[in-house]
Amino acid sequence: MQQDLEKNANYPQNITRQKALEILKTQLSPIIEKTIPVIDCCGSVAAQTICSEISMPEHDRSAMDGFALTASETSSASVDSPIVFTVSGEIRPSSSGSEKTRPNGAIKILTGGIIPQGCDSVIPFEQVTVSSNKISIFSPVQEGNFIRPAGSDVLPGETLIAENTYISACAAALLAYAGKNHIRVRQAPSIAVLAVGNELCDPTKTGPEGLIPADNLILMKALCESCGTAEVSISTCENSPEAIAEAIKKHSACDLIITTGGTGPGNRDFVFDSICNAGGTPLFKGLSIHPAKSIFAFKLQDTAILGLPGPPNAVQLAFHTVIKPTLNILLGLPDIISSTFAILGASVKGAEEREKLILCYIIEENGSIKATPLNNRNLSSRKLMCLANGIITIAPNSGKLNAGELVKIIKTG
Repeated sequence: MQQDLEKNANYPQNITRQKALEILKTQLSPIIEKTIPVIDCCGSVAAQTICSEISMPEHDRSAMDGFALTASETSSASVDSPIVFTVSGEIRPSSSGSEKTRPNGAIKILTGGIIPQGCDSVIPFEQVTVSSNKISIFSPVQEGNFIRPAGSDVLPGETLIAENTYISACAAALLAYAGKNHIRVRQAPSIAVLAVGNELCDPTKTGPEGLIPADNLILMKALCESCGTAEVSISTCENSPEAIAEAIKKHSACDLIITTGGTGPGNRDFVFDSICNAGGTPLFKGLSIHPAKSIFAFKLQDTAILGLPGPPNAVQLAFHTVIKPTLNILLGLPDIISSTFAILGASVKGAEEREKLILCYIIEENGSIKATPLNNRNLSSRKLMCLANGIITIAPNSGKLNAGELVKIIKTG
């Protein structure tokens, strides 16, 4: 019966990962925007391009504690014949900038103070001799010495942050420095993760004897939240049509629901059919990859649903190759997945008619990236997961690849 249903299905099946991502990018839209204080924007994705309306600093300012003066008046200064300046007044960073200097005069200035009219350089305290209200200078001062010119940090019209890019801590500080108090950002996606299986129990509690802690929930929660999502809701779910349908309904207000387990060919794998019966529209079922070939996707009104297999190593691989790109789509990021090339550290074998995903350890030395596959049979898959900081992706029918060849990788650490 199931084979007849799949034969007559009008959704793509056993497609490439690239095709699946194209479908997701077509079917899903960036989530809504919101305006937040700039103090809270670090880690968010900008929903607008913001340009500076002013120069920063807005005036020439001192880069040192010292004395502001006119450089040309020090041209003849020497150890044997120092130039003596009369000091009048003091400029602090909070001063208005209305001070003026006199010929052969200097003004004491602190770091950040506005350069007074008539001055074009600053000489640090430690380079002069001070006597009462006089300073002696023993060598010529260069024009512009220790001055931060107006606009040297930011010019009017300069882009502070581009739309659809992550706001770093430095970018957030720059926005505040340029006088931006609030910014529109993509709202952090709301995520629910369901671990499907009668053998599973809540990993945060001591479960009945014989049940397995659903560690996939901890894995997926941490991975999602590291990518800028809202706090992820996690729960186990009995592998029955009724329980799955109820769990999907409960979390239907989320932007994305992720299920793990219940995706294989077994008689009690009800997840796909339960989502269909709940009104979900299948986007695809099955990818031509190994492992994690049983991934599927739905759209249920405005909610995306992605089903993953149960083995934790497959879940980790699926996150970086399918789930994270989906989060990037929801966040409006232009590059939904980033890959590069590396030198293969040991031989590997590809898969026939399927893309093969292999956990690897990446090191960078002497300008080159080296990726060593992690396939030590003496270590469990969970231990290999802890060692990995990348994934080698091998195109279908690539046969054996030898050490030293170039391979495509996805960095995960």
